[in-house]
Amino acid sequence: MKYQTLAALEPADLDKLVDGFRAASDMGSHAKDKLNDQVAPKMREHLDGAAVKAATAQVGKLSDNFHYTQVQCGLIRTNIQLLKEALEEARKKLKNALADAETEGLKVNPDGSVDYPSAGDKDDDGKRPEGGTATGYTPSTPSRENFGLGSSTRDQAAALERQANYQSDNPKAAKAQAIADDIAAAVHAATKADQTYAPVLRRLKADDDLNVSHADWADARKDTAASRKAAAKIGADLPPLPKDGSPQDNKKWWDGLSQDDKDSYVALHPNAVGAMDGLPADVRDEANRMKLAETKGTYETQLAAIPKPPDKYILTSQGYVTSVEWEKWNKKYGDRREELEDKLKGMDAIQKRFDKTGKDGLPEAYLLGFDAKGEGDGKVILANGNPDEAKHTAVHVPGTTTNIKSIGGNLDDMDSLWAASQKKAPGEPVSTVMWFDYDAPDSIGQYIPNTGNAGHWAEDGAPALQKFMQGTEAAQGGADASHTTVSGHSYGSTVVGQATKEHGGLPADDIMVQGSPGMQVKHAEDLGVGADHVWSVAARSEDDVLVREGGKMMGLGEGGKIPDDIRFGAKRMEPGDHASLLFGHSSYWDEPGGRESVSLRNMANVVVGNYGKVETMPEVGGTK
Repeated sequence: MKYQTLAALEPADLDKLVDGFRAASDMGSHAKDKLNDQVAPKMREHLDGAAVKAATAQVGKLSDNFHYTQVQCGLIRTNIQLLKEALEEARKKLKNALADAETEGLKVNPDGSVDYPSAGDKDDDGKRPEGGTATGYTPSTPSRENFGLGSSTRDQAAALERQANYQSDNPKAAKAQAIADDIAAAVHAATKADQTYAPVLRRLKADDDLNVSHADWADARKDTAASRKAAAKIGADLPPLPKDGSPQDNKKWWDGLSQDDKDSYVALHPNAVGAMDGLPADVRDEANRMKLAETKGTYETQLAAIPKPPDKYILTSQGYVTSVEWEKWNKKYGDRREELEDKLKGMDAIQKRFDKTGKDGLPEAYLLGFDAKGEGDGKVILANGNPDEAKHTAVHVPGTTTNIKSIGGNLDDMDSLWAASQKKAPGEPVSTVMWFDYDAPDSIGQYIPNTGNAGHWAEDGAPALQKFMQGTEAAQGGADASHTTVSGHSYGSTVVGQATKEHGGLPADDIMVQGSPGMQVKHAEDLGVGADHVWSVAARSEDDVLVREGGKMMGLGEGGKIPDDIRFGAKRMEPGDHASLLFGHSSYWDEPGGRESVSLRNMANVVVGNYGKVETMPEVGGTK
């Protein structure tokens, strides 16, 4: 960019583009939400069988198109906004330099150089120091005098010329040089911004069709990365993220941002925004849905690129044997294909929950956390209903064997708990949250024979649960905004117990556990909500007993006590159907024969605070 171009530039002209792409992004968001939360639910209400499946599939594709439009137009808006701000800053610097030149009576030439007149004290011959021309320089910028020299030689010559002007007996020379340098710096900054954003904006285009493919979403992920890199390169003036901020700090930071900065953060940093406890649920949901779509597109593309495996077995004179070709393929691609397929199953389960909105009254879902990367189990935090507006909130921590591949069952459990709880409190908003943000033991056997610290999974996961609960309370508006229950199944209850021991306990009204192997505390009153607000249910099946006794064996319950023990002091809920050996460790949310089970009914009554309707076991008998 040349001086004259910058001088004539009006960055505010880009406002029309910014507003246009913001409007297009908002339109995509509105259309997507209307399709997902109004149109599709009505179809499920009035259609059935193949008709509803075909109709909602088409609505889903259209919704995906609008979501892609929302994301890409939002990204274009952000890039243009940051480019405009960079150009405005350069233009402001230029205008200040030109104002200084006018004040000093100096002439600015069309190339940005500055003429200065003869000035200063007269010498012995009665002459004043001569006037001249000052040229501003940035590294390797050629001038009229040294054009054609090597860049290092040019830079050296430029430095000498500038030094001479700054040390000249002519006071106007130094002032002219300073102004010329400011002009050059402004032009350089504008040029850098222009050259940085031109290729980024050129790449932000979609295929000329109506199909948003996995490749499109994978490319959108690259677009986001390229845009983020461009913003960092020009030093985009975005307010810095809170460094290791508390959920309260996060909320204060977010509330203090302008709408432009909020939009830019969601567009450029969806991973950070989606993971920030204390931010509004709808903001985290949007950021995480963007991350989910881009991750799924990337993984689907990577999976499709893996060659089809050859036949595993071949027939020989000795019978069927594993083929050498398959073994080579499996060594190179087998583990990666399995990993991709497993994580895609989890993403499909999340999408399935999105697609259930409206079915049997199920509210819209909010994806409050998502991560499929790494060697761990993944991260999925999903709420039924907006927890920020809920009068009753239940946050549930799943247990042993949970991973992103199997997350669908846990999501179904929270659907059932929401439906049962809503029936107990009609007209009062309820939100049930499935919180999975820790590495769970892969099997019961991982902690039963463990001679070391069987509680390390809980110790590692507890701080994240603590911050999430604090963030939920902050986003809701304080401790009295919602009646909150923290629930833990199996080893998830151990995570809950561990979290109560850190930072003054969990911000909750009730704690409820199912099939708990121990909570890292000696007594219910140690959990910080009062013993009368600690609830436990335990099945009598072999697998449930194995988990509980295994937890005792490994010391997950301090003093050998776990929640199902009378001495622990929790209110032990009637297991109902789970008193039968037919109902096992993972079936507390089941509805046998389509009816509400006793355990589900009791848990729902705890969630909505109907304590008088919770059926409890007599404080006699049972485990001593």
